[in-house]
Amino acid sequence: MHTRRPLLAAAALFCVPLPLLGQDVPKRSPTWESHCAVCHGPDGKANTEEGKKKGARNLTDAKWQALVSDDRLASSIRRGRDKMPSFGKKLTEAQVRGLIEEVRSLVR
Repeated sequence: MHTRRPLLAAAALFCVPLPLLGQDVPKRSPTWESHCAVCHGPDGKANTEEGKKKGARNLTDAKWQALVSDDRLASSIRRGRDKMPSFGKKLTEAQVRGLIEEVRSLVR
């Protein structure tokens, strides 16, 4: 019977969801999913069809993140920037701050 246990343990690995095996599948807020994911994607890399069309920024770029302030991010979210639409009339201040935290979490 002891010879079956390693086989059962190995078989059980195939039943474990991928995020538990080290795959980084980000869980984003409903606000991100509704307003940001179409261009920036769930991972913030802007590797989506719409993101490529609009030239959306890769938000995971650590160098860019180091240069941009939270106030600048808030302004871009509220007022828009380049081809990014404005969300100032659609989002609360708490939602804007939450999105800034999500953007910052993309490089941690």
